[in-house]
Amino acid sequence: MWIEVYLDSIIKETKSTWRFIINISPNKMFLFKPGQFIQIKVNDVMRSYSIASIPNYQNKIELIIVKIAGGIMSNYLFNKIKQGEKFQIKGPLGKFVLPDKIDRDIFFICTGTGIAPFRSMLRFIEKYDIKYQKIFLIFGTRMISDLLFYNEMLEYSSKLDNVNYIPTLSKEKWNKDNGYVHEIYKKILNQKKYQKEPLFYLCGWRNMIKEAKANLRSLGVDSKSIKIEIYG
Repeated sequence: MWIEVYLDSIIKETKSTWRFIINISPNKMFLFKPGQFIQIKVNDVMRSYSIASIPNYQNKIELIIVKIAGGIMSNYLFNKIKQGEKFQIKGPLGKFVLPDKIDRDIFFICTGTGIAPFRSMLRFIEKYDIKYQKIFLIFGTRMISDLLFYNEMLEYSSKLDNVNYIPTLSKEKWNKDNGYVHEIYKKILNQKKYQKEPLFYLCGWRNMIKEAKANLRSLGVDSKSIKIEIYG
């Protein structure tokens, strides 16, 4: 069922990636699980976006959206929409969520705005003191200027035990990891510093997910331990 919402505000995270804060009518309680997504409909055009915030019982959600050249929805959201403007959403949707009991290590592997559901999950884990094992957040992007929520993720890795935030850049050298996400998780897995096969959450563009899934299967990971959310 489609419900009416309105744009609360926009925060420009990078030049081409903005955070859209959306208010939902107080007449309907909007409940979702971290990792789920919504669909937006404007003039019969529909697109899906992961929710980057946590359930807060205030009927407000955050989306992280990248500007796509020539995209109809992208053009509307980046060039036309005004604060307070109404539109429709459907959701929450999807099964890309945490297990009820986290008794295994977890790898969050993402590129670009694929960090959105993992931001929601980490904020949820912290706020509600969810028990977990080790978490590896491996985030790949091109340049320092493209790093989304960099300071926020550093903060989580410093104040939450066994949360390892590993950003890697593919087009710019810096004093941390360089290259693609695949090199990072393969290195960690080859060290075999875990007692039980981890869970793997893959989120981002199709090519990254396709390659990651193939790599994990070649390393002996059961397909049931791999969850995917594909963008594009």
